[in-house]
Amino acid sequence: MTLAKEVEQQLRGRHVPGLPREFVLPHYDGYSIANVAPTVARILGVEWDGSAPPLPEDVWGAHAEGVRCILLLVLDATGFLQLSHWMGGERSIFTRAADAGVLLPITSVFPSTTVSALTTLWTGRTPLEHGFLGTRLLLPGLGVLANMLKSAPAAYGRGGRLEDWGWDPEHFVTVATLGEQLAAAGVDTVAHTQRAFVGSSLTRIFLRGMGEVRGYVGLSDLWVNMLRTLIDRPADKRLVVDAYWSGIDDVGHVYGPEGEYLPSALRLLGRSFEEDFLPSLPEEARRNTLLVITADHGQIATPPERVVHLPDHPALLETLLLPPAGETRAAYLYARPGQTEALRAYVAEHLADRFALLHSEEALEAGLFGPVEALTPASRVRLGDAILIARDGSRVTMKKEEEAEKAETHQLRGHHGSLTPDEMLVPLLMARLDVL
Repeated sequence: MTLAKEVEQQLRGRHVPGLPREFVLPHYDGYSIANVAPTVARILGVEWDGSAPPLPEDVWGAHAEGVRCILLLVLDATGFLQLSHWMGGERSIFTRAADAGVLLPITSVFPSTTVSALTTLWTGRTPLEHGFLGTRLLLPGLGVLANMLKSAPAAYGRGGRLEDWGWDPEHFVTVATLGEQLAAAGVDTVAHTQRAFVGSSLTRIFLRGMGEVRGYVGLSDLWVNMLRTLIDRPADKRLVVDAYWSGIDDVGHVYGPEGEYLPSALRLLGRSFEEDFLPSLPEEARRNTLLVITADHGQIATPPERVVHLPDHPALLETLLLPPAGETRAAYLYARPGQTEALRAYVAEHLADRFALLHSEEALEAGLFGPVEALTPASRVRLGDAILIARDGSRVTMKKEEEAEKAETHQLRGHHGSLTPDEMLVPLLMARLDVL
């Protein structure tokens, strides 16, 4: 059995009472995206201050000798299962990198969503430790249910930006970032992200402490910028270069992760890397440089017919104090006083084939968000009373069905947030550039 198969079997073999056995749980102790930042630090000889350990050394040790530069490529919504399936059908730079290095699955976080996962990637901390627990969060200090992707009230467009209300993104997540810890150890850092994201609230959270943040328009100038970064680096300096690419997530949301669209997006990324970047990289820039590719989460098909329109369930809404928070596939529910059992009974009778309902205390004790010792009063408030977790391609929305039909072009045919293997298993691909 290959290392990848052994690890996948191990990750699929962990279970929590009350949740479907096919769910994949976060493996914060060694095989998750929480362990990537500590691994980067370990390879570069930086003492890591954090609870998550590095990935097991037998994964990366053979490829780390003499490494002075790490190129970390983060692909949004690229699942291990989807990538492996595509790689099995055609050879690409990903296949060559796997042959020359190592490819295996690790887990995302819970919920398997961008804001929580990228914060974990850039801090090496679990969601419970950094507190960024989902896309829609209750912020009692501001008296608002907020859309954290847009840094605005969830009723977007009606209340301005959270920062106008006094919310400070740089104090929302207070744990040290990878950039801050590397800088303190004398390691140079350069991040490459989309131009529209430079200076945004989320970038100020994720990339706090990075020595430089450079914006790009598309794949073409991304690779030109990356070339310049690697070519211009001082030979005697340790360097971490990050690149974040959301194109696969964008395509998956619009068209779904099945069919020809996802392979086309992967093919474009691979060809661009292989044709526009690698051949132009001189030997001295490749030397002692390790390529690390991973993803924040995967994605699953969520066709319109699987959407649960909560206005069609008035009895359920009667049990709720607030609209659902968290994710559409991992919703944090706030029950009205005395309505918790009624909420549980309604889900059991009407939605149990599509969702699992777990009390928030049960989820905390199971370690879904990280070590329960890290729980703070603010984080506890953000998790509500119960969590509605999608079993299949379902998700919930507060929109009526006729409203959703009018906005059909904006429906998300691919999504994430739950614990299915498609969402939770992400790739860890490592290879040295001097052997590619």
